[in-house]
Amino acid sequence: MDLSRRDYCLFALGAALIPAHGRAVGSSFARTPVGRRYSDYQSTLVNGFTPGHIDWNGHKWRCAMGSTWHSGMDHSLRLTPERARFEIRESGFDRGRADDPGKRRSEIRIPKSPRLPNGVPLWGAMSFLHHQWEDPAGMARNWGGAHGQLHIGSSFGGSPAVAFRRTRRGDFAVTTRGESDRDGTRRYEGPLAFGKLHNLVYRVVLNPRGGALVVWLNGQAIVDVRDVSIGSSEAECYWSIGCYYSGGVTCPIIAEYGDHIYPSPSDLRRRIRFKPNWD
Repeated sequence: MDLSRRDYCLFALGAALIPAHGRAVGSSFARTPVGRRYSDYQSTLVNGFTPGHIDWNGHKWRCAMGSTWHSGMDHSLRLTPERARFEIRESGFDRGRADDPGKRRSEIRIPKSPRLPNGVPLWGAMSFLHHQWEDPAGMARNWGGAHGQLHIGSSFGGSPAVAFRRTRRGDFAVTTRGESDRDGTRRYEGPLAFGKLHNLVYRVVLNPRGGALVVWLNGQAIVDVRDVSIGSSEAECYWSIGCYYSGGVTCPIIAEYGDHIYPSPSDLRRRIRFKPNWD
């Protein structure tokens, strides 16, 4: 079932009546989240389920989460017209229908054709807030997860071409992977505060041999690599955001997003020093 922008607004109105271990950008854990409250977001459930596709932030997204196939999971995805809240829990239902039972996922993505092109500088940006983990010791025994991915496509398969991650110890990390780098490379890892708003801007050139990636986090360049393998010759990459923890979780994982700009050739240098304010 698809949900148009008009239907969503009506529904919402009714409900309302650099190197691998680079410079640290901030401490890992913070006490007080500054994001919106749960009730500030509107439910995406229609007759108990999140639709398979939904309009948000100027694009039509495909939904991959437990609430698309299991009823009553109001936490999976909640929206405002400009912001999104994702949550996964330690439940066998908190995953896409096709995912292995141990995975945990709540993501939206745009896999339709045409996919993101090779050889073209693509700029993207988002503000985000990751809520503090309630069980950091338990999470440290798992694998960590991704909160924004350029999927490499099913023909090549495996880990994404670019991923923005939280490691199992809670650090922020950026990884790349390509046809000539099948095991992938960690381009950055460092502490980043939970419970605080952060601004991320990136410029990527997808190319299996001559790729490039620059990432700015809170105004600092944390990755700048060129002539590396990012993506594959099939040019099937597509963008997704949310929460994806392939090794499972031991506590709720909550991520909020806003000020999102989908990857395109439009230059976003003006966004590098942007300071998000969700008040």
